[in-house]
Amino acid sequence: LKGGEALYLYQHKKNPSILMLHRLNRAHRNAVAALMAQYHLQDVGNPMLLFILSKGLEEGAVLPSQKQLAQWLHVSPATVANSLKSLERGGYVHKEQNPQDARRNRVSITEKGRQAVLECVKVFETVDNQMLQGFSQEDQAQLMRYQEQMLSNLSQLSEEDCPEDCPPFPPHHPHCHL
Repeated sequence: LKGGEALYLYQHKKNPSILMLHRLNRAHRNAVAALMAQYHLQDVGNPMLLFILSKGLEEGAVLPSQKQLAQWLHVSPATVANSLKSLERGGYVHKEQNPQDARRNRVSITEKGRQAVLECVKVFETVDNQMLQGFSQEDQAQLMRYQEQMLSNLSQLSEEDCPEDCPPFPPHHPHCHL
């Protein structure tokens, strides 16, 4: 065990369900990363950002600002900027200066980006279906109730609110989109 893992195990010996949540999160991330590599999508970096951009562009909506994207994704605006640069380098999006506002760029998704979104959806569906294999609808409903309660409990600690302009995907706060 690495130093940090040993300390973490010691701290959570009394409540192994917390440790299981972390193991589950790590296993999910690893499974997604492995399938992304199989689909040659390891350079996508942040699939959710690409997904949000593709939905906004398909619907002809005004694209959210980097600040809004950062809020929705629970990352810093700098992380969004770096992810956009990476997506542009990978050929998934194209950026050009907005003629109406020189401080903002227009982002358009490329055909490669559209295909990547479709493949990413397949990856997440595959991983999620595998993860929930053997769970009945009732089991999944109960699991959802537990997860919603955990989110609600944590939101009380952080006083995190759903932004007013929160996108309809993914609901990241237990009270979003109710």
